[in-house]
Amino acid sequence: MEVLMSKLFNLMGAFALLQTLIPPALRQYIDRGLSMLWERLFRCGDSFMEIQVDEKAAGNRGLNELYRQVGVYVGSLRSALNTQARLKAYRWVDAAAISFSLHDNESIDDSFDGVHVSWTHSVMEKENGGNNPYCGDSAQRSFTLRFLKRDREIILPAYLDHVSKVSADIERKSSQRFLYTNNYGNWEEASFSHPSTFDSLALDSGMAERIKADLDAFSNGKTFYHTNGRAWKRGYLLYGPPGTGKSSLIAAIANYMQFDVYDLELTKVSDNAELKSLLIQTTAKSVIVVEDIDCSVKLSNRDEADEDSKEGTDSQQSSKLTLSGLLNFVDGLWSCCGEERIFIFTTNFKERIDPALLRPGRMDMHILLSYCTFHAFKKMANNYLGIQDHPKFLGLQETMTKSSVQVTPAAIAEILIRNQDCPDVALSEVLAAFQTHVDNVDDENIPTKHVDPTVGDETASKVSHRKSKIPYLGRVMPFFCSKGKHQD
Repeated sequence: MEVLMSKLFNLMGAFALLQTLIPPALRQYIDRGLSMLWERLFRCGDSFMEIQVDEKAAGNRGLNELYRQVGVYVGSLRSALNTQARLKAYRWVDAAAISFSLHDNESIDDSFDGVHVSWTHSVMEKENGGNNPYCGDSAQRSFTLRFLKRDREIILPAYLDHVSKVSADIERKSSQRFLYTNNYGNWEEASFSHPSTFDSLALDSGMAERIKADLDAFSNGKTFYHTNGRAWKRGYLLYGPPGTGKSSLIAAIANYMQFDVYDLELTKVSDNAELKSLLIQTTAKSVIVVEDIDCSVKLSNRDEADEDSKEGTDSQQSSKLTLSGLLNFVDGLWSCCGEERIFIFTTNFKERIDPALLRPGRMDMHILLSYCTFHAFKKMANNYLGIQDHPKFLGLQETMTKSSVQVTPAAIAEILIRNQDCPDVALSEVLAAFQTHVDNVDDENIPTKHVDPTVGDETASKVSHRKSKIPYLGRVMPFFCSKGKHQD
């Protein structure tokens, strides 16, 4: 034992003497090399891989966007509410919901495609500048992603892309959305909080599912649109009589997609240049709406422009909003200045719209919102009265089938709202409204047929004559047919 201790002391003395003979620079190089070698040997035995996401990007390039996205994503995990880790709760200005984030130096687990991962939020105080008020925040924050090395192909980069996408969706859903309207070449904003959803709309059977499926395909179709050289946008035409829910459907689409809404009033647009300027100011992930396209403004088509030029009115024509300008607005080169946008046009009279505006690529999906069907009525009865079946439904179904002039959902809704606490009274009034009208048609010997909304003045005058004879019908007939332009 004494011999062993003697040899150990001799070795330590020799090592100390050797250190004095080696220059300091060379000694630091050797120490660094030994440290790296030891770390590599340790990692060879470690089956985990770690990726650090710092708050500040390398090279003083500002904040790291991925760090913020990870923070939003981690706070949204369901496991965050069930874990024993500490959380932070906050609400941003105009935010629609409370958000959570992981507390300093806490960890949380997650899974992706069957692979287990963990996130750790680390906060370290800098040694220098901590008490200097001019140095700003001295803390170094980062998230560390930890997973098994064998799962590298699954995690990178698919999992981080998943984190970024989910984070963007969460921020869009939790933030306040806005409704914009144009005024003197600029957009004015107001908070958008319309309650309409596809569940609250009285649509024909299967229509809501078809629209949502189309919206989902559009939302997930970025790669498809880019691969095929198409602008990432979608066009819808909503047409039908007034009071059939066109404006409510627009709000439901905006709520479903969590998009802002730009309500474009063409009567306030002076020329094509201003229209282009308004388009450039719109943002991605937005719904651009032009209501009553057939009568909001008289568009000069190309034939009229040629005639005007022959008459020497080129200077006047150039200062007006033209059909060509509107077509370029919908699918011209400038329509590609923003992505993931939906154009929606509405009209009461589809046949009045120029065919050039209706073709696919401009109006991809034409949606007819007509008078109330029995399927739509049952949904309204469930929403307004809380009933899914009733003995009077059979009589209503037969009467609605016989009716010559169909009732709009707006008229039905008014009756149901007025009698929301008395389902029997509400159904009786709806049935009476239909039966009274059918009886009146039979008395006047008028053939039973669906009213064409394009008839206009002639139909309106007949209905006005009947309405004067039937006091009750006069209260609800403004919803049955229209004369001229009506807003939904």
